[in-house]
Amino acid sequence: MKCAIMQPHYFPWPGYFNLMSKVNKFIFLDDAQFSKNSWHNRNLILNEKKKIWITVPLKSSEIKTKIMDKKIDTGKEWQLKHVKTLSQSYSKHLYSKDLFELLDFLQNVNYNNLSDLNTSIIKFIADKLKIKVEFINSSLFSIDDKRTTKLIKILEKIEATEYLSPKGGEEYLKSDNFEKLTTVKLKINNYESKNYNQKNLDKFISNLSIIDVIANCGWTGTAKYVK
Repeated sequence: MKCAIMQPHYFPWPGYFNLMSKVNKFIFLDDAQFSKNSWHNRNLILNEKKKIWITVPLKSSEIKTKIMDKKIDTGKEWQLKHVKTLSQSYSKHLYSKDLFELLDFLQNVNYNNLSDLNTSIIKFIADKLKIKVEFINSSLFSIDDKRTTKLIKILEKIEATEYLSPKGGEEYLKSDNFEKLTTVKLKINNYESKNYNQKNLDKFISNLSIIDVIANCGWTGTAKYVK
């Protein structure tokens, strides 16, 4: 049984969903420590041919606050602002109708917690992309270990036989002797995003949120792209 483990990001990049499409179980590492200025509460889109950030406002908390305990600042009407920004940025794109379906979902969700917001958005997108996978929150296991030891205990808890890691995790997993500490096989997902048609752009801009792919390729095209 193949498994991947990732922290819940806000509107992740396409590689996140590519990883998800290759496993049987996908674990949201929701009890990892929240990182400021990370993908946890923000991501990149295109606006007038330039990269801009869309960021979920958060309440102040201790440095060691876990993602699942990080609270959204609900008093700033951020959802309306994000929907307006995304609508203005992508309203004339070929598949704006598909994107607006996602924006309608965003506008109507009601969460005070960052992790719950992110996982609900990711699950909605995964369903639209017809990715069949079982989702589990790591917090259900109450494992206090860190880094590789924590991952291994989660994998063994769900009886995984193979762990598919994004390329970014390869170095620290090997330095932590992952393969010597468990019988779970380690595989690296060497995903590289390919160019797709971006409206009114002569030179492709990479490493954007899945939002940009949906607006340019639609649900069906995005499903093919990420897989």
